Parts: sequence; structure tokens; C-alpha cells
Amino acid sequence: MPKNTNDHRDLTPEEIAAREEKFRSFFTTTAVNVPVEMTRRDDEPQKPKKRFGLFGHNNPRREAEEPADTPLEMPTGEVLLGADAQPEEEADLELVLKPTADPEPETSLRPLAEQQPVAAAQPEPPAPEKEPERPAEPAKMPEPEAPAQPEKKPEPQEQPEPRAEKSAKAAKQPKPRNAKNAPEVLLPQEQQEQQEMAELKAMIGLGSKAPAPKPAPAKQPEKAAEPKDAAMPAVVFAAAKDLPKEPAEKPSIFEMFGTPEDEQKPEAPAAQAEKQSAPGKEDTMSLPLLPLDEETAGAENVEETASTEKAQNTERAEAQPQEESTEPAAPAEEAEPAPPETPAEKLRRMGAELTLRCALAGILAVVLLHFGLVSDRLLPALNVLDPDAAPAAFYGANLLLFAASLCVGWPVLRDGLKGLRERPSAEAMPALAAAAALLQAVTAMLNANTYHNTEGISLLTGVAALGLFFALLGGRVMLAAVKGGYELIAADPEHRGAYRAKDKDLLRALTRDLDQKDLWVLLSRPLQAANGFVEQCLGERASERRAQKTARILLGAAVLSGMLFVLFGAGWNKAVAAMAAVLCLGAPLSSTLIAGLASLRLQRAAAAVGAVVPGWQAIEQLGGIDTLQVDADDLFTADSALLEDIRIFKGGRIDRAILYAASVLNAGCGTLQGLFRQIVEDRTDILFPVKDLEEHNGLGFVGWCDNNRILIGNRKYLEQESVPLPDEEYEAEHSKNGELQILYLAVSGSLHAMFVLRYVGGRNTARSLAALQKENIRLLVTCRDPSLTARHISEAYHLPEGMVTLLDQEQCDAIAAAPIDPADPCCMIHAQNFASLTGGLQAADQAQNAETSATTVQLVSVWFSIVIALLLTSAGSIWQLSVATALMYQAAWSALSIAVCALKQHN
Repeated sequence: MPKNTNDHRDLTPEEIAAREEKFRSFFTTTAVNVPVEMTRRDDEPQKPKKRFGLFGHNNPRREAEEPADTPLEMPTGEVLLGADAQPEEEADLELVLKPTADPEPETSLRPLAEQQPVAAAQPEPPAPEKEPERPAEPAKMPEPEAPAQPEKKPEPQEQPEPRAEKSAKAAKQPKPRNAKNAPEVLLPQEQQEQQEMAELKAMIGLGSKAPAPKPAPAKQPEKAAEPKDAAMPAVVFAAAKDLPKEPAEKPSIFEMFGTPEDEQKPEAPAAQAEKQSAPGKEDTMSLPLLPLDEETAGAENVEETASTEKAQNTERAEAQPQEESTEPAAPAEEAEPAPPETPAEKLRRMGAELTLRCALAGILAVVLLHFGLVSDRLLPALNVLDPDAAPAAFYGANLLLFAASLCVGWPVLRDGLKGLRERPSAEAMPALAAAAALLQAVTAMLNANTYHNTEGISLLTGVAALGLFFALLGGRVMLAAVKGGYELIAADPEHRGAYRAKDKDLLRALTRDLDQKDLWVLLSRPLQAANGFVEQCLGERASERRAQKTARILLGAAVLSGMLFVLFGAGWNKAVAAMAAVLCLGAPLSSTLIAGLASLRLQRAAAAVGAVVPGWQAIEQLGGIDTLQVDADDLFTADSALLEDIRIFKGGRIDRAILYAASVLNAGCGTLQGLFRQIVEDRTDILFPVKDLEEHNGLGFVGWCDNNRILIGNRKYLEQESVPLPDEEYEAEHSKNGELQILYLAVSGSLHAMFVLRYVGGRNTARSLAALQKENIRLLVTCRDPSLTARHISEAYHLPEGMVTLLDQEQCDAIAAAPIDPADPCCMIHAQNFASLTGGLQAADQAQNAETSATTVQLVSVWFSIVIALLLTSAGSIWQLSVATALMYQAAWSALSIAVCALKQHN
């Protein structure tokens, strides 16, 4: 509560006493337990303190009116609230400066402290028990002195003359009587407060210059009486640190609240852990209190605890890195291996990498072509890189740029050089041209002046970099074709796989009734797992095998040309230039681009009919197929069968005949299923359930329906089952001499009905069969319709006799029992229709013809370049091949080969 000194100036002593009595009655009604020693001992009215000097108003009239014999009272620590509150006495807290004209003696607390004798025989009243909720106020610690910088001794202030007179008057003045209820022996807290007040007065030069005598400590019940000059323990807290000794010299008034160096002093460990917000002061109120006699033991325990904790923390910090280094090893072993990369992720990663390489290689190729044309004086040079002014810088920049181009096209260089001895590769010739151009660039930089002064010599690094770019571009186009095929397969898992039959027993059974025994039969089966689809698509091609041989011949011609120039004394510069000219002229720019374009056109043509041809190996196998195994359901749809007539025999009913036939054929025959479901209007709920259904390919069906044994088949099957049939003339009359199909129905061994059917071929199927007919591919048909024969299929689609062969039951069982070799590659992946199968075959055949023709044109260009190189070598002018000449030659032959490839796949 702030003090207001003007509130009680006009109050009389009686009013002040009444307010104090009211406050004491209020304070005693509270729950606070105030000890006897802490009660007020100022029942008698006292004179307010004079407020003169440094903190006073210097009012002599007011001083004269106040009585002079007011006894001095000791502070008790009471708190006055409400109307009983009096102005707080500031004798123990304020510094009083008396004016020179003040005749009154100085009131000092020191004589009062000296007046109280220490009774050795009379023990001090026992202190009340310390409650944890309300701990006693700890003694204040003096500010420690900064060890780094010793404090400067303040200059002594000059004391005025009246000060001595005032001290003499105070000595002669009789000692005031003790306040009421004041104890004979002062409490340690009171003694400490008096000592601090005296020291504070001495610091500012108002008190006596002689050091204040230390108060005698209170007698402890368990210890012997200590001498009077024994020092009082500063603090009694468990975690208190050792306090520094008091400085010999008093600090200045400006340093009484601390110095800047105090902020940098280290704190006790407990204080640092408990109080982070105020590093300059120690929060002693939050520390547990200990008895005075246990101070030393508590300090020792705290030091031991702190040292033990520090040692444990050090050991834990040393052991933690070892645990961290050993613990991750266990999860690494227990961690599950990363899942393998899926084909889709692999294709996506390879596509992004090749796209970036193509872009960088194209930019570098254009820049290097500019260098070559500048070297040939066909384009103006830059001011910075002028071959006439600074040939070394020009050729050095050319070498650095070409080295960067080789880094970008490293896959082409690596696979091409390996393709000379290991697996064949179409990148062999572009890689050889790049290696020769690199040798030329190094030679030009090492002999810059000589190379520049040689008339007619040029730099072919741009042509070689262009070959690397087109090789990367061809690989990117090939990858786009593979990615498109894989996405088509992943989009529809209902695809079927076409495999070439290689089992000898199966081939022997299929060709039993055929004149030709050595057949390439393509079987259509459910698709197996296509795990090696990407590898199969990127497999070795026939054009690469031919390119490997041609690359070796081209390399031999280049080496021969270089050796001839060296042997005839033309110099290394011309020899290296001759080798680079032969290889750059012979390496086609469209070496890999032809295969990529053919594969991309193949993928798009096959995808139009729902088929995918994976790689060149599949193309070669499909190109040799001469027999195709299909099912009758692929040739005829549900709308292809028509019911021309129905004949009911004695004892039969037409409704029962239709229901019996629809029930059996709905469960067994695909081609006739749609016909009879149209007759019953797709009301399958009215059909009878069929039990023990048996199928005999080429003959018919047998099963139990409505407790009757139902037979449906052709004439041959019912004769085997001993069912009486009409004569053949009756059957020929209704079938129009075999143009229509006859299907009999027998119920419980008696003929019930005869159905006259006719099949109509589809337009798309007829177009596909016409394409097969042109390629001389025959058909092996498995049919579940007993009325359908090879003659009817040929007549429906106007096919030549012998092109269609209907397989019997034994041959169908051989196909079903044929083993499936996991290592046997899938030739084609197609949809479940005949158009997809034949469309894939046709697309593969066109792609094979296109790629073969285009690569033949490429090889012709290489062989022609070898002939030109040998002729120019014999004339001694092959080293003068310019960049423009090489570009025009390569552009002409590359355009021709690409045009041939596109024309072959146009249809």
C-alpha cells in the first residue's frame, strides 16, 4: 500500500490511538497466529518522526509544535489496514539529515542496541515452530563483490561542523526508556535489521565512521554460549552457496544495489536449475529451510548431492553416444527391405532422365555446330572466342563443351563401345564418332596455333554431338512405346496371351489330319504374369546385330585412313582429322531413331485393336506364324446365329422344347446361348436347372433337366446314343442340302424337336480373315456348337477350302493338357476377341517389314560412306571434310530411312 504522509497531519493523538485499537481488534480476529514477540509494543501514543533533511520538508514550525520526549519504538512488522492504518514509521528505513540549526539530539538505534545487555543465565524464549506454508523471512544477504574488478574506494565526504555538536549532544542526552512489551534480548532478525541500518547510514556518511559492533547471537539450547563477537550465520538454506567475505571498504552509494559485474558471477547449481528468469539474483525463498545447527551438515549434503548428480550426468552423456551408435544397427538389420521398383515407376524414372538428357544434348550440339562452322569460316566468330585472335581459348572452349556433351550422352557412349564386343547395340557407330571427335578436340587444343594455321582442317565435334543427341532421342521414343504398351496392359487385366506352341506332342496331335507337319502354331491362353515385360521390350533386335558388324568395318576403315596419313608423313593433326571424318561421315544420325519410330507406330497400331507386341523377339516369332488356333466364339458373336425353323415330333411340345434347349445351351454353348436367350426374352428365371451336364466337342451335350435326360447334338451324336432319327432325305430337305445346320433335341431317349439354324459372319471378322488369307495363315477352330462344321465357317466367310480345320475332342484335350513353360515369352497380349488377335499380328508384320527396310537403307549409307572415305583417303583429302558436307550427307540418308519406315507402316 503506498504511503500518504498527508492523511494524518491534523489528527490528534486520541484519534490515532482509537484507530490503532480498532486495527488490533480487527487483526486478532483473523486466522493469523502472531507470536508474542511480533506484537506491537507501542500502546502509548508516540510522536511521529521528524521529516527533515534529505527526505523531509524542513518545516521548523511543525517541529517546534511536536513533543520532544517521544519514546523510540522498535519495528514489529505489523501491517495496518483500513482506517486504523497510521503513517508507517521510517526511522529504520530512512536516512535523516538534520539541519545545522536543529537543537534536538539525534535519535539513533545504536545506543538502544548497546543498552540491551545479553543475559547469559536467562535463555531466550523458544522460537515458534516453522510452518511450511508460512516460512520465516530469511535474512538478507549482502551483495557479493565482483572478483574481476575491485571496487573503487569512494572519496570521503566532508562533514559539516554542526555534525560534531550533534554527536556530542546525543552523547550527553539521557538514554530513552524501553518501549512497552519490548523483550530484554533482541531477536536475531531485529539485530540483523539494526546492523543493516547502521551499515547503510555509514555507507552514505551520515553515521559514525567507526565500525558498528556485531550484535551477540542468541543462545542456542543445544550449544554452549558463544562469545559476543561470534558472527551470525548469514543464511540457513539448504542450497545456499558460500557467501564471499565482506569487502574491507564500503561501496559507494551508487553501487549499493549492485554493480554490472554481479550479473556475470556464476550462480549455485540449485539456483540455476530453479530460477532461469533472473540469473543475477538467487531465489532463496524457494529453498528449504534448515535449522541453524544443521547448516554445515546441509551444505555438505548439498555439495555431495550436486557432485554425485554431476558425475552421473557425465557418465550418462558419455554412454549415450555409444548407445546411439549401437542401437541404429539393430533396426537396420530388423528393418524390412524396400519393395522392388515396379515397372511403372521404372518407366517413369527412365523417361524423365532421358528427356533431360535429350534437352541438354540438343543444346550442346547446336553450340558445338556453331564452333565447327566458325572454324570453317562459314559463320562469324564471337569477340570473346575468336580462333584468329585466341586459338587456344577457342579450342579449349570447344573441348570443354564437347566433354559436357559426352557426360550427358554417357549411356550412348557406354553401351555403344560395349556393343563392339559384347551385346550388339545400334549406338556403336555414334559412340565411335564421339570418341574420334574427342581425340580431334584434344589434339586441336594441344596444338592450337598449328591446328589453326592448317588450311582446310575443321572441327567435327558438332557432328558427333548431333549423333549423340539423335541416339538419345531414339531411346526416348522407344521408351515411350514401351510405356504406352505397359499402361494398356495395366488398364485391362482381362487380356489374353498368345504363345507359340513348342511342345512336340501337342504339335503332332494338332497336325494329325494336315499335310504339312512343321507348323508354327500360335495358341491363345490366359495371360501369365508379365514381370519381364520391360526387359523383353528393350531386348536385342536384328538390326543391332547387323549394325555391330558394320560398326567394326567402319572402325577398321577409319584406322586404316589415319595410319596411311601417318605413314606418308602428313602429321598427327591430319591423321586424327581423317579418322574423325571417316567415322562422323559413316555413323548415321538415325541409328536408334528408326527402331524407336517403328516400335512407336507398332504400339499405336496394336493398341487400336487392344493388343500389345512386346519387343523385337515377339515380332520375329509372330512373323513366322502360319497356323492360328481360335475358338468358334471368336468367329461368331451372339447375333450371328439365326433360327430358321423348328420341327416338333410326335409327343413333343414346342414350349417344352424351347425351354429344354434354352436351359442346356445357356449353361454349355456360347454361340447358341444368345440365340435361345433372345427367344425367352432373357427370362432366365423360367429355365430349368441342369444337372450333370457333359460336353462332347463336335457332337453335343447331355444332362438332366426337370427329371428328364436331355440330349442336344448333331445326327452323329444321337445315332451313338441310339435315338431314332428321321431319314437323311428329310434332313437334307430342311437344311437345303447342307447349307443350314440341323440340331436335334431328345428327351428321355425319344426325339422331341429339330432346330434349323444358320450362321452369319461379321464384317470385322471377315476383314481379319481376309488379312490372314493373304498371309497364308490357316485356322484351327475349337467349337462347342455341335451343328457347326468347317464347311459352314468357310461358307459364312467365303474362305478357301482347307483354311479352316475343326478340332475334335482328343485334340481339344491335348491343347488343355499342354504344359506352360514360364520361360516361354509371350508373343502378344490381346483382348478377348478375334479382331485384337489378328490386328496385333498384322501390326507386328508391318513393323518388322518397316524396320528391316529402314535399317537396310541405313547400312547402305554406311557402306557408301566407307567407299567415299577410301577414295578420299587415296586422294589425300579426307581430312579436309567440312562440317557442312557431313551434315548434308547425314541428313539426306537419315531422311530417306525415316521415310521408308513410315511408308511401310502407313496402312
